[in-house]
Amino acid sequence: MKVSIAGLARTCVVAAAGAGLVFAATQVEGSVALGSQPQRTDTAPAATGAAVTSASLVCPGSELSGVPGVDDIPTDTQVAGVTAPDSVLGDLRPSGDKGSVKLNTMAGKPLTAAGSQRGARVQGAAGRAVGVEVTASKSLAPGLAAAQAWWVRSGDRRALASTSCTRPGTDLWLLAGGGAPGRQERLVLTNPGGNPVTVDVTLHGPDGKVASGAGEGIVVPAHGRTAYLVDSIAPDIDSPAIHVVANGGVVGAALNDSWLDGVRAAGSDTVGPTAAPSRDQVVPGVAIAGAARLRVVVPGPDEAVVQARLLTPDGPRALPKDGVVRVGGGTVRDIDLSGVKPGWYAVQVRADRPVVAGAMVERSQPGRPGDFAWSASSMPVGALAGTAVPTPSGDSSGLKRQLLLTSAKDQATAEVVTVDTSGKTIRQQIKLGVDGVSNAVLPGNATSVWVRRVAGAGEVRAAVLTWADDADGTLVTTTALTEVTLRTDAVTVRREPLG
Repeated sequence: MKVSIAGLARTCVVAAAGAGLVFAATQVEGSVALGSQPQRTDTAPAATGAAVTSASLVCPGSELSGVPGVDDIPTDTQVAGVTAPDSVLGDLRPSGDKGSVKLNTMAGKPLTAAGSQRGARVQGAAGRAVGVEVTASKSLAPGLAAAQAWWVRSGDRRALASTSCTRPGTDLWLLAGGGAPGRQERLVLTNPGGNPVTVDVTLHGPDGKVASGAGEGIVVPAHGRTAYLVDSIAPDIDSPAIHVVANGGVVGAALNDSWLDGVRAAGSDTVGPTAAPSRDQVVPGVAIAGAARLRVVVPGPDEAVVQARLLTPDGPRALPKDGVVRVGGGTVRDIDLSGVKPGWYAVQVRADRPVVAGAMVERSQPGRPGDFAWSASSMPVGALAGTAVPTPSGDSSGLKRQLLLTSAKDQATAEVVTVDTSGKTIRQQIKLGVDGVSNAVLPGNATSVWVRRVAGAGEVRAAVLTWADDADGTLVTTTALTEVTLRTDAVTVRREPLG
């Protein structure tokens, strides 16, 4: 019999956790008796509207450029946009009017020639200190996805980084960074609208919200971009979490974490916003091969009892330690995953208060350059999720990619469709067990990948893991698949109360 997590049940859990007692597992290994979890309230209903005739996404552009008073670091950031192939649109009928896919700076300057063919990738260099807006119109509007990537192969900024381009919002959480010497976090805000937007940025750490007005009233100009050094709010926060609240409009947000450990390049990656605060979060695409950590934030004022577990090819498994912890309201807690054996995982986080979550995996050897990848919790796939696959400049033949999939709460069958540079589509169906994961190899010439659930009731999520091996070790990055807009349905996103 399952007991509600509210009231007395929560009190008992807190008391037991504080005493260090062993919790009884229910049903499967790694499932703590926290009781039945409330259903998410931010899942979109089934879509029935007409095909959209315009769509847009925002990309941060070169994340290491544009911070006032800080030297730019060239990265040759490549931005790619693409629309879903006809084969994954189902019964949707796009507009009969010929459309296009465009990559423009926020000020409207084209990065490259517009695309006119569904399923064909459009790619261009972002340049320095400019955000990028990816738009699709008319027949090409349904199913727009975009991402950006860069690869510095040597030197003190050696790293492989990527991030999805996203729809802008007004209330966003971003998790990345650390307090080690030489580590910096850069927040990049983009405004696709015609009026300036004022943004308040608050920094949370292990001790709660940082008392500082330094992040208040940041102005992001119309059709513009603002890059901000998070250390200006408070330096040396061990486990930073960034909360972005926009007033007077919407903004895109991305957080870059770069680490120069003395003279050793320790890596860099960029992450987008997490899923909205919820009592049930899943972080897909967590490829552990050494040091790794899970980051959990409680946005509200009240303490949360948090259970974390791994989703594996064989179902859920308990963490080696700290599988159940208490996290204070407004604070950040990192949970060490370094004791987990190497493998591909997702991490599920369940709590009795809304939380947000992300995970970091490292690739490093003593005395050698390293790299790392951040992954954020994400929403489950609705009708269709996808991402463009950018090709970093230079010889990219050494890149390898895997699509990492997970199904939470139930089993599911996911259809995976990959498009390559010739326009060829590769289709496969992957069965996912309850609270399990699986993977699919992506071809080296992939330009986009798309996922939809075709059977089962499980909540499917997916991310692309990209890596390259060289004489100094492994470089790695993760790119989330995001839900694409297909129809004109008006969807209201309801958030759970934080208190």
